[in-house]
Amino acid sequence: MGATKKAKVTFTCEHEMKDYLSEWADTENRTMSNLVETLVGEAIAARKQNEPLVSGTSGGKGRRKKGGEE
Repeated sequence: MGATKKAKVTFTCEHEMKDYLSEWADTENRTMSNLVETLVGEAIAARKQNEPLVSGTSGGKGRRKKGGEE
């Protein structure tokens, strides 16, 4: 396999979630990374259709705009 030009993202989750994602990816004959990228892409597309980017789900704090403003 060649080197990828995609950004790398790491996240922490419960063991049960990791196991579920791994099994799901196996049933679709893909890597867990590819499955998670697809799921996140679909979530982002749905969010872009339904909510403005600044609303966020970060405990009531909106996404920071450029320059650190909220």
